[in-house]
Amino acid sequence: MQPEDGAIREGYYVITLGDEAWETGLGVTTDLRAAGEVAEIDYRRRSMKAQMRTANNEGYRYAVIIGDDELKQQTVTLRDMDSGEQEMIPRSQLISRLVQ
Repeated sequence: MQPEDGAIREGYYVITLGDEAWETGLGVTTDLRAAGEVAEIDYRRRSMKAQMRTANNEGYRYAVIIGDDELKQQTVTLRDMDSGEQEMIPRSQLISRLVQ
């Protein structure tokens, strides 16, 4: 689904679930910005549903999801907001994989 104004999606919206994920998410957001990418995180720490809605409505191309499972496996889930496809990526490879 495209943003309401029809603009082409770009950037990453970092979605976190829980306090520990929040800390990791801040680091991911900082890393993406340092690599020159558009990246945002939900500072209000709302529910996953609310964060996904924001990512979609604001036109982000990807959601980077970090929850308990991702923390345990040292991964992030990358969701394509257009197709809905998701894949798990090792946290250590995220930036090199996304910024080419």
